[in-house]
Amino acid sequence: MKHLVFTTTILLLAAAGVFAHPLGNFSVNQYSKLQPGKSVVAIRQVLDLAEIPTFQESAAIDTNKDGTLSDDELQVYLKQITPGYLANLKLSVNGIDSAIRVVKDAITVNAGDGGLQTLRVEWDLAADVAAEAPENKLTFRNDNYPERIGWREIVAERGDGVEIYNSTAYGSGVTDELKSYPQASLASPLDERAAEFVFSSGTLPAGAKRLQNRDGLSTTPVQKDKLAELIAVKEVTPLVILAGLFIAFGLGALHAMSPGHGKTVVGAYLVGSKGTAKHAVFLGLVVTITHTLGVFAIGLITLFASNYILPERLMPFLSFISGLLVFFIGISLFKDRLFGAFGWKESHHDHGHEHPHEHDGHSHSHGGSTHTHLPPKDISLKSLLGLGISGGLLPCPSALVLMLSAISLGRVGYGLVLTLVFSLGNPHAAIESALRGLPQ
Repeated sequence: MKHLVFTTTILLLAAAGVFAHPLGNFSVNQYSKLQPGKSVVAIRQVLDLAEIPTFQESAAIDTNKDGTLSDDELQVYLKQITPGYLANLKLSVNGIDSAIRVVKDAITVNAGDGGLQTLRVEWDLAADVAAEAPENKLTFRNDNYPERIGWREIVAERGDGVEIYNSTAYGSGVTDELKSYPQASLASPLDERAAEFVFSSGTLPAGAKRLQNRDGLSTTPVQKDKLAELIAVKEVTPLVILAGLFIAFGLGALHAMSPGHGKTVVGAYLVGSKGTAKHAVFLGLVVTITHTLGVFAIGLITLFASNYILPERLMPFLSFISGLLVFFIGISLFKDRLFGAFGWKESHHDHGHEHPHEHDGHSHSHGGSTHTHLPPKDISLKSLLGLGISGGLLPCPSALVLMLSAISLGRVGYGLVLTLVFSLGNPHAAIESALRGLPQ
């Protein structure tokens, strides 16, 4: 009964979306709050690693290789990374660099998607002000993880008896220290790596611009990844497996119908090229195979080669290659339609005999060359293959988390099957829509 309730709950929540974190499971997110005082600048620093970066760091944390991150191991790891992290925080007052020291620190692991974990580090820091002047210019820069994608936020806050003005940072936060994210900003996350402002314990000088707050931003809490949660059940029974496969297929179809997916391009190509059901099935198989192999390849890179190749850096490259394939296919189709409209042929030959030709209003001849203004009926296998690869080349981060979760939980076989079924759902939606437009 418990498994049935779990399955029903997943089905009801499936429509909420496939991706768990607004910024993706690859993200490394950072938050800084600067509070200048008369003699000390207090700094609140938060580092939040999503599931995949945490999975990569787990090898360094889990020194006894027992598969768990103990409190002792976390504390050792925190002491190891703190000096390097602080070295990349640059703070100066009136042009003089200030040494940053730790006042308090904490490290925790939290439950992420599919049995994976997320890592959160919090530092309360302090930097001494060498000599307070009537006006003190503070500059701050965070150079940690410059190559990783993620949210970067800097906030300035007034201390007791101190005014802040002419600031490039805002006086209010957005994410509640990386606990929630503004829905309106997910497409272009904050990338605040540096800030500067003037602070003074005196009165605000004439013409100074007072510290401003952020307005009009509503936040939404992080949601769980519905796909990755399928692998994280307490017990794998035949009923759970059956329900999981059904849900994974449905989530794959939902993912295929989400904005930005290549389903429309696939359907338009098949309909415009007078494709058949066989063409649609072949195209779907290519998408499935490419999509699944892409997940496995990125997963292997995440496991074994992340020190040399950051997996999230491959995603834009794969997206670019996918776009190039679609572009070249589109140019080819345009050329075929253009040649057909003007009655041009790339190659032709004359018949050595005479016989009557029937015309149905579409096919006719000019100067002995018969042609039609209808779209060409022959679909290039190369074009089908290229379009299928372009549609499945970019792996779904949610499926990647599912695979890594399966490895982490020792359920590799079940995870591979779920990943495959999820990929089968992706082309299914595209094929179904395409088949509706094909000639019966």
